[in-house]
Amino acid sequence: MINGIGLTPIKDLNGNPDKTKNKLWVRFVDPDTLEQLAPEYQVLPGDLSDDQAKWYTPAMPEGTKALMQISLNDLDWQSVPLPRKTYSFTYYESPHITKLHPSFGPVKAKNDGYMEIEGINFKCPESNCNDLMVRFGEPNQGIYMKGTWLNETFIKCKIPKYTKPDVLRVELTLNGKDYTNDGRNYGYFDPYVLNAEPRLISVEGTTVIRIKGFGFVNSSQTQALFSSPNPSTTLLCNGK
Repeated sequence: MINGIGLTPIKDLNGNPDKTKNKLWVRFVDPDTLEQLAPEYQVLPGDLSDDQAKWYTPAMPEGTKALMQISLNDLDWQSVPLPRKTYSFTYYESPHITKLHPSFGPVKAKNDGYMEIEGINFKCPESNCNDLMVRFGEPNQGIYMKGTWLNETFIKCKIPKYTKPDVLRVELTLNGKDYTNDGRNYGYFDPYVLNAEPRLISVEGTTVIRIKGFGFVNSSQTQALFSSPNPSTTLLCNGK
């Protein structure tokens, strides 16, 4: 997305941008030699307004620095570098989340909890990683937490407080714009047991017990504790 002013200087009789005459081209060049890195792209009429233009960047190798140039006639080009830089963009390998540590926790946590996010290509475009953010939930209703870069495979962040049992997607961004889409979930649990069936179970230990209640979360590590006062016996069983 390109934000600016005067991107559609030609107006119709009513003073509105003339969509048939206004055109905008965008290209990437080498910031040192100004050699073109990819063919120029003409922004589609529906993606062009007086203060905004949308286009898709071309593919480049990791680490490439590109200077963006724009033109209203495909002849005269204007460079658009970052402030105090000779380039506009730096290409990096897309990050991906593989595991969350932990992947679930209580709603009513007594102390602040922290999560370590495991993955690949955790390489910030800028060395200070100022744009590193972690999102819990969907984009339109997400909870955003500042992430701390540990190394290229681990990022740490604070687990946000939440008011009810739920499962939230966890995604991250290294540049403040592009978030991962790996579908890893964090579950908040606050279990309350209503009933367990059946009440009579086999001495062979093969009975399947169904526990009913609410506030559970699919953590893949559920366990149930069975105890008997006479004789004193305690059993820990895995659930699913």
